[in-house]
Amino acid sequence: MSQIFDAGRRLLGLLFVALVAVPAFFVLNPGEATPEDLMRRAGAEQWEFTWGLVAGWWAPIVLLASLGIALVTRGRISRAVALLGSLIARPPRWVVAPIIGGIGAALTIWASKFVFDGRTVVNDASVQLIQARYFAAGHLSGPPLAMPEFWSIQFMIQTAAGWVSQYPPAHAAVLAVGFALGAPWVSMTIAMAVMGFCLTLSFERLLPERIGVARLAALLSVCSPLLLALAGSLMNHATVAAFAAVALYLALRAEDGTALWSLGAGAAVGAMVMTRPVSGLVIGVVVTTGIWFTSIKRHRLSTTKAEIGKQDSVSGQTPSYGLNWTWLGKRIGWWSLGGLPFAIAFGWFNTRFFGAPLRLGYVAASGPNHGLGFHEDPWGRMYGVTQAIGYTSAELVSLGRELLGTPFPIVALVGVFLLFAPKLTRGERIFLAWAALPVLASALYWHHDLIFGPRMLGEAVPAWCAIFVLAALGLGRIVRLQWFSDWLALVLLTVLTFGALRGAPERLSRHSARLAPRAVVDVSGPSLVFVHEPWADRVGGMLAGGGLRLDSVRTLLTRFHPCQLQASMAGLPLSEMNPRCQRDFESDSLGSLGLTNYLWLDDLPGLPPKGPLWARDLGPEENARLIEVYPDRFPLFLLPDGESGDWSVVPYDLGINTLWSPLPSTPVSDETVGGPGS
Repeated sequence: MSQIFDAGRRLLGLLFVALVAVPAFFVLNPGEATPEDLMRRAGAEQWEFTWGLVAGWWAPIVLLASLGIALVTRGRISRAVALLGSLIARPPRWVVAPIIGGIGAALTIWASKFVFDGRTVVNDASVQLIQARYFAAGHLSGPPLAMPEFWSIQFMIQTAAGWVSQYPPAHAAVLAVGFALGAPWVSMTIAMAVMGFCLTLSFERLLPERIGVARLAALLSVCSPLLLALAGSLMNHATVAAFAAVALYLALRAEDGTALWSLGAGAAVGAMVMTRPVSGLVIGVVVTTGIWFTSIKRHRLSTTKAEIGKQDSVSGQTPSYGLNWTWLGKRIGWWSLGGLPFAIAFGWFNTRFFGAPLRLGYVAASGPNHGLGFHEDPWGRMYGVTQAIGYTSAELVSLGRELLGTPFPIVALVGVFLLFAPKLTRGERIFLAWAALPVLASALYWHHDLIFGPRMLGEAVPAWCAIFVLAALGLGRIVRLQWFSDWLALVLLTVLTFGALRGAPERLSRHSARLAPRAVVDVSGPSLVFVHEPWADRVGGMLAGGGLRLDSVRTLLTRFHPCQLQASMAGLPLSEMNPRCQRDFESDSLGSLGLTNYLWLDDLPGLPPKGPLWARDLGPEENARLIEVYPDRFPLFLLPDGESGDWSVVPYDLGINTLWSPLPSTPVSDETVGGPGS
């Protein structure tokens, strides 16, 4: 078994090196803003950043200068690093763990408040914030929408039981706690603090002979720009990472303590699955049952040796050294019991809104092609082995830069370590499984992007930080040359310093360019604020409001011109629709916004009127219907505010007269609005 594992991890190391060193993402098909093309170009940019710097003018200078210093120092740098590690290991854990947790909390506040300005970057977070607002108000969902065309947005599903997010509910519940405490970023701050605290205690237990290394790995985890970007932008990947840290700590306590600790570990895994099902299952099993399976023999031997004297004096027989299956069974039993309430709640939630206990919201929103595996994705594109290789290559190349903000190929370093390490310790095996299995799961999933970097691997950031530190120190032990250890230490200290001072802040601050403009609302009291979305999004909202599934909406918008779709919905010839289409086309002249970015901020359909209720602008005739339904709300309009970059609320009539011209009386040719199918 040991030989099979060694062969497998060496093969994995070879794959890591190959997928990072060779630009395998070029197997993806180029196109015009297709997902494959976007990942191909993003992977190329990341690959050129890493290897271009290595081949650039300053990298050889750093490498040669470090080598010259290493040849002169004769091991002094390695000894200094070892001394630093011993100093880090000296303070008691009850002092260090809160400090690292506090650093994680402080950095999350900085990211949330100053980098992201309390706003969201992608619709995924905005939709879960809408769900959280309903949770915080004591509702499981919004009411079935009477006029869904004004509020139907991507990733929200209109069901007979209510208007609900497609995402599993645990992250929304976490954000709801933040709303109850004043703001959703508060809950993510707490999550990162808890994660840092638990990682410190857990890593020390997994690396008992290397406390300094364990603490450094925990510190790098809470400082990772990838994880901070996810936490600061309120994404559920950071929530899974925090639950994983809690599950790991409780599983380690169950290892040497009572089996009841595993009850909490099971509950933490249940929360992970109710946040991100695939990641929760993959990582949750590794950090809980994986702990117990890898320690059953050690536990049995330890117990036997402690009882040898007593048993020999009583029976005169030598006790057996077999595996203690009772010990393992108790932990797995309590672990299962801890996760059972979450499984029941998740199944009930899915049944209520999506029709079956195991039918996830993703499938209800986008159809059966949303699942794992190689098949046609919900948008009609083929996802096969070629795409899996290309996407995985782009993600691993990007991970080296996004993990700590350094130009150093971190994944390649880990791969080299896996190739040449004579044997992995138990802690290293746990970290490797935690880091590598999400890569495999991501390769089997059709959706990928690099908006935050490889966010599908965000839940494994602590494991990657740990295995990186262990690989860097492990290679020094493998080579056993003083100058090599000194040289590697100097190089890594240089790139980590670069990452801390420049790379990591730059990776975080770049997200500010993706933020939607701030909407300035100076009117108090209940109001109805119309947001002007792009023409295609307005049509998509009307299609979704008519009951079409997300995959159908996306397919129609891809294959047909908005004017054709509007004509079809109205039951009119295209020639008769052209005047209306021309007006829709021209209404985007001053720009457009996404309703999802603002809807979660204030009032929601079905909640008590207190302030603004944001709605989609569909033009003066359609808007009038909504205004009539809400006579107690003052209608307003969102328009760009000069050169400030913000959008401001203005009187409704001013907004309508600015964007919407009267319906023309004569038809307009197809070419005026782009032509059918353009």
